Amino acid sequence: MPKISISLLALGVVAGIISFAWAADHLPLYNVRFLPFGLRAFFAFDSILAIVAGILFILSFRLFALKIIYLLEVIYWWVNYLLLTLTRVLPAPLVGRPLPVTTGPALIAFVLDIILIILSTTLYILVSSKQ
Repeated sequence: MPKISISLLALGVVAGIISFAWAADHLPLYNVRFLPFGLRAFFAFDSILAIVAGILFILSFRLFALKIIYLLEVIYWWVNYLLLTLTRVLPAPLVGRPLPVTTGPALIAFVLDIILIILSTTLYILVSSKQ
């Protein structure tokens, strides 16, 4: 197993914890009854994916050799960010109209998405540079 710096491990653990916070922000949206079931199911599925992403971040010391996982993490967090921002301007899937701009879970998710994009990109660059 290759040597991994403590800063890389710490970065993975912090990113994992923030991924769990992102999931905790989205999972309660499944219980919002006035949302269509498809949208609620999407929030639950996306929260489960965020938990898996958090576990993969935390297991970075074991998955160091699998660089593709870090690239998939970057893509996943960009997709979440784009879905969040574009559904405020364009019609959201399953709803047919733009979602309202709120200060609740959407704002928290927006901030966490940006942090996770930065952390996952940094991890990918660091892992890719270590040959």
